Amino acid sequence: MGLDRRTLLKFSGLSPAALALPRRVSAETPRSGVFAHGVASGDPLHDRVILWTRISGPKGLDHIEVNWQVAEDHNFSRVIASGQSVADATRDFCVKVDASGLMPGQSYVYRFQALGETSPLGHTLTFPSAGLKPLTLAVASCSNFPAGFFTAYRDIANDPDVDVLIHLGDYIYEYGIAGYASQYAEALGRRSVPAHDLLTLDDYRLRHAQYKSDPDLQAVHAAKPLIAVWDDHEVANDAWLDGAENHNAAEQGDWHARRRQGFQAYEEWMPVRTPNLVEDGRLFRAFNVGELLSLHMLDTRFYGRDAQLDPMAFRDQPEALERLRQDPDRKLLGDEQLAWLEQGLRQQSARWQVIGQQVLVSELLLPDLSEMLNIEAARASVGDQIVDAVLQIGGQRMPIMWDCWDGYAGARERFLTVLENHASSPVILTGDIHTSMAGNLHRRGQDSVSAVELVTTSISSPGFDDYLPTHQRGQLSEAFVAYNRHLLYMESARRGWLKVRLTADQCDASWHLVNRVDRRNQPVRRHAQWTTPHKSSGEYGLKPLDG
Repeated sequence: MGLDRRTLLKFSGLSPAALALPRRVSAETPRSGVFAHGVASGDPLHDRVILWTRISGPKGLDHIEVNWQVAEDHNFSRVIASGQSVADATRDFCVKVDASGLMPGQSYVYRFQALGETSPLGHTLTFPSAGLKPLTLAVASCSNFPAGFFTAYRDIANDPDVDVLIHLGDYIYEYGIAGYASQYAEALGRRSVPAHDLLTLDDYRLRHAQYKSDPDLQAVHAAKPLIAVWDDHEVANDAWLDGAENHNAAEQGDWHARRRQGFQAYEEWMPVRTPNLVEDGRLFRAFNVGELLSLHMLDTRFYGRDAQLDPMAFRDQPEALERLRQDPDRKLLGDEQLAWLEQGLRQQSARWQVIGQQVLVSELLLPDLSEMLNIEAARASVGDQIVDAVLQIGGQRMPIMWDCWDGYAGARERFLTVLENHASSPVILTGDIHTSMAGNLHRRGQDSVSAVELVTTSISSPGFDDYLPTHQRGQLSEAFVAYNRHLLYMESARRGWLKVRLTADQCDASWHLVNRVDRRNQPVRRHAQWTTPHKSSGEYGLKPLDG
């Protein structure tokens, strides 16, 4: 009756037709010393920004004094803000400072000093309090350490146009060394630490530390301020309010206890302004950029999501399955978060409303792949059961991703109604699905565009083409676009990032993609460009920018 994301994506073996096992690659030497995990900034406001680092000091020290400075110049001759903080074991020696007293719409340089050493320099900014100055966002998602190198992060760091990095989740993955997308980890020198699935606070801290040892991730954090929200893998796969697919209560204990451990490590290691995150679990928040845009970052996983439907449990009851899918009382955001979004949209008057969230909003029906699918290679990749299911439901107007908004169609209608009623020109940014996509969103039975959706592919996690190989490259994306009438663009074979530039009258999107992530420093090329004018133009909706 349909495939959930776990069923399709948990199988990580590539087909025999894929590239041969790569030679062993020596990982670039990670930074050592006091500031081994680099620096980062995040959650910029008009007058302040979060600064982050971690202190790697000698064993036995229970607290370490840390000085910080924010300046207008690289020589720090014009220091605007400074202070002192303490790193200690209660927060895994992470330091987070809410540096205030800054000027709106300015760029700054910052640094830390501790134990006689000075950190690498970081670059950050504050948002303007007024005006319509253009803004360029880099949008990223799904950075799986054992799956490959973070080339796209380095490309974002080197792009002088990018103002802010928007990360839509799966910043880390919770699996052990035999878990998802780890088949090449040994050859790449990227085995997961710790070796088992994450469960305790120390586990989650170690995994965050491993990711922030990556030189490409350190580069992007030092170059661009971050606004991040989690997806599911920051705790466990296919999470919802009261559980997760990758959580076995009989073996791993209470779900909410495990969730608290993941939340605490996230709060410590990420430059997010969420002091009560462990207690209230509330990561959704909003930002204003002059009169140009309001940015609402949503949590579609942990805060209010009801359990996902299992379509295979309804294989003999398709009508019952559809009734549940369309039920408006089944929630993805939850009532509180949806009310918060509606109130925030009512109160703002920006030209654009940008919604950062995790899972695909657009309808994604599975086309008939029987003629194009390389059956033998697909069976070797994901197994007979998955291939048989794909062949059975393909072309039957069935959703393929039941943990996305397709599995909560009634909730999606409520969400789009809020946007249509209270957002003057909404742009939805989406991650999670490891695929580059663009589409116009419509409420049920309506021809007008309620919102546009721009989907970034993964930084390194495998995509559809790794699991459902076709006879010719590109056939899979072409089939999905042809079968889903509101889906305008799809590219499922390459990894990378999404670049979004907003001006007073136009939103331009371009996808910057790399062909392979099993080698460092591969070329990243622009693959496609789409644009929409502001809704007030009367021509709102995505169109190819290149004609």
